[in-house]
Amino acid sequence: MKIAEKNLNTKTVGCAFVGNPLSFSDTALSLVETELPCISCIRTAAVNDLLLMGQTRTQSIRLIIVDESMKESLTTIMPQLRAAFPMATVALAFRDIEIARSFADRIRIETSWGKVGFLPMNMNLDFWLSVVRLLASGESYFPSELFIREQPLSDVTTPHKASQPEVEDNQKTDAIHLTARELQVLEAAAKGKQNKIIADELQLSQHTVKLHMHHIIAKLGVHNRTEAANWYHHRDPAG
Repeated sequence: MKIAEKNLNTKTVGCAFVGNPLSFSDTALSLVETELPCISCIRTAAVNDLLLMGQTRTQSIRLIIVDESMKESLTTIMPQLRAAFPMATVALAFRDIEIARSFADRIRIETSWGKVGFLPMNMNLDFWLSVVRLLASGESYFPSELFIREQPLSDVTTPHKASQPEVEDNQKTDAIHLTARELQVLEAAAKGKQNKIIADELQLSQHTVKLHMHHIIAKLGVHNRTEAANWYHHRDPAG
């Protein structure tokens, strides 16, 4: 078992990157620790290696990021992995959106997998670090492109007034996909609060609040913060 020589500090969030050095380089791991001091990183070559760790190291790991090349082995070993790391968020790091969609489809079936999310590897550095921070805080991240699939031309219909109520009903049901934290952020934004105030009230970083808003806007299918706020007030007039 090859593990980056790093003893996890119990005062930090332990993050295990599962993959080879080409997927998760030493430079990348060092960057995470430099930019996010609350996170301490290790790297293992395979998912099975995590199960061979001692109990002390196991208890300190709160985030497991697995390269997309190991999706099948991750799917197979997930029950044992979840038993060994019951408090950890497990995230699939991906570049191929179809691999990510396949894993997302499996997540919808396997309700016992606990906290699972995704880490896109083809985004800018600041946003990438924000997603790592979000996952390390115990939240899940599902990029909007997972829910967007190419629609066959035969399924495309011309919008008309009679179909409008159905569209509105679908928008209401989208609230099911918002996490509790996203609803908190959306509620605060709908009250006109700025990101800095929201961050202070929810004890989050401004980067994390921005990430939540980006995710909310994508999930609701709206174009900006104002439209998201309007959606919230329409959903909950009492708010």
